[in-house]
Amino acid sequence: MRNLVLLSLVVSAFMSSPAMSADYFFLKAKHSNKCAQVDGASGANGGNISQWDCVNQDNVKWQKRNAGGGYVYLRAKHSGKCAQVDGASKANSANISQWDCVNQANVHWMLTPAEGDAGYYFIVNRASGKCMQVDGASRANGANISQYDCVNQDNVKWKISGPSVRID
Repeated sequence: MRNLVLLSLVVSAFMSSPAMSADYFFLKAKHSNKCAQVDGASGANGGNISQWDCVNQDNVKWQKRNAGGGYVYLRAKHSGKCAQVDGASKANSANISQWDCVNQANVHWMLTPAEGDAGYYFIVNRASGKCMQVDGASRANGANISQYDCVNQDNVKWKISGPSVRID
């Protein structure tokens, strides 16, 4: 019995580590209350990321995986691929799509609390230092998600929400 309890504790600790977290969540834009999603539930590298209603589909659910140094991978549940800035661009409006979760700076993100907006975050790319944002502050389904300067605007602020959310 004692060995069973010890095994249970070890498995529990292993499964709750940030690198192995199975907690999925929505990335919800403050201005539109819509979620980041992979268009058409694409499983391909380069599948575009846009905003859509926060529906209960796996292409709208994300998982944090530890990338080290305070950064995370944002991994789509349906494909197992990660949000990345196309071509490791440092330009404003560079597109964000999904790609294999490779150990490159354009696939690493930091969730930084947005000042004055409790519960909202800037999602900052390691390679560019720019933030994930909804183009043109659009409220429409299908509006593209790209990177831009981390300005104090609601289309650059994201809420991490869902049934079992862990930020750290």
